[in-house]
Amino acid sequence: MSYFLGIDLGTSSLKILIGDENGNILGSYSHSYEVISSNEYYSEQDPSSWINGFNIAFSSLLSQFPYLKKEHLIISFSGQMHSLVLIDNQGIPLRPAILWNDGRTFEEVAYLRKNHAEHLLNIEKNIALEGFTLPKLLWVRENEPDIWSRVYKFMMPKDYLIFYLTKTIATEPSDASGTIMYDVINNRWDQELLEDLNIDKAICPTVLGSFDSIGEMTDEIKALFDLTNTVDIVMGGADNACGALGVISDPDTQGMISVGTSGVVLSYDLDTDTSGLGTYHYFNSLNNDIHYKMGVTLSAGYSLEWFKRIVSEESNFEEFTKLAEKSPLGSRKVQYHPYLFGERSPFFNPMLSASFVYLKSFHTKEDLIRSVMEGIAFSLKNVADSMGKKKEIYRCTGGAAKNPFWIQMFADIFDSKMEVLKLDEGPAYGALLASVYHKDNQQCIDNWLAINSVETAYFPIPENVKKYKEIFSKFKITTQELNKINQVIK
Repeated sequence: MSYFLGIDLGTSSLKILIGDENGNILGSYSHSYEVISSNEYYSEQDPSSWINGFNIAFSSLLSQFPYLKKEHLIISFSGQMHSLVLIDNQGIPLRPAILWNDGRTFEEVAYLRKNHAEHLLNIEKNIALEGFTLPKLLWVRENEPDIWSRVYKFMMPKDYLIFYLTKTIATEPSDASGTIMYDVINNRWDQELLEDLNIDKAICPTVLGSFDSIGEMTDEIKALFDLTNTVDIVMGGADNACGALGVISDPDTQGMISVGTSGVVLSYDLDTDTSGLGTYHYFNSLNNDIHYKMGVTLSAGYSLEWFKRIVSEESNFEEFTKLAEKSPLGSRKVQYHPYLFGERSPFFNPMLSASFVYLKSFHTKEDLIRSVMEGIAFSLKNVADSMGKKKEIYRCTGGAAKNPFWIQMFADIFDSKMEVLKLDEGPAYGALLASVYHKDNQQCIDNWLAINSVETAYFPIPENVKKYKEIFSKFKITTQELNKINQVIK
């Protein structure tokens, strides 16, 4: 029998999910690590912490299931997008990885927007942002020339972990498209852009398919874990692309809403409708020739955590959100704008700030809590609207999926059916599916798709839909005004 491992290399921890050919999840293992921030704008990580996290989590797995040391393993990966790893010709990292949420590259972003904006929208299908990989490369070249002179290849985090296991350098389209150096339609590095920016294409990794195997685990690593079996390593994909693979079963009718620290709305673009480009992200998926649109609210669930810490630190999260049910729909007119970290979609304004508006002396804690929950849903609705035609169904993951009151709110605000699935293992499950698809056994694939059926469905309530439509119109007006004000402040 083959066993499948999905490994998610996140910003704060590495997670391993393991299952068998029958669609049974045997267990999950994780290990956390730290983000390094030596400057107001810096967010970095030591790549060795990912290796250490894998070694510890994988050892824990093998200690519980020692028979896996002799069985066929297929391992695939998901990982944080955009983060930059630079290695020399010996495969040694030249500096800490610059993470996706690092903000130091504002000058490089300004340069790209001034000189390459049209090209980036036409070919990369995105605007330049501080989080993307290309501005990070330009920053290193400008500010750390000694390091730049020794660069052999750049990588994304999951690809560096794959390199550790195989000694082979490669990436795949879903991560490559997040660099904004990749032609997302023709599936290749953008030679014209690289030449214009004087970046040698030789530092770009080879691009394989997301379900392709890069090879087997090296004998050296197998010996480290006392393995005597065959261990195939499959590329996998970027975290949200893997999340979509595990959640969306019908791309025509379904989209994905994920509410964690940040919030994500994602849908596949089957018709390659790129109207509205520049108000959302447009990337390659794990499926060949299918792209996806994605928009992000940076401080979604974080807004609720932040407000709880301020007004009710002693209560647990369930008790805190339960208070919102005592406030009527619309929170008695008070509105919250969840822009504590600035905002991505659809404004891409790092200066945009959070606020309560229409606040009066009669408002209660319950009103404010509900307004935060409504504001997060409104913000994600605003994101979804920028992406074009709405989906009939959105499948929900993350913290919001565990709160029936909140999910019903999403159904009413989006005027769409919301589905919560039985399994909510995030990108690790999508990575595991990538290893299942690599095996290409239809019965095995069917077994795995069957386990993630719908647990609960929430339907929009017509009366609530009508009321929220009017409130949402006011939310959009005040948000647009806040965006203008914050642009002036900038």
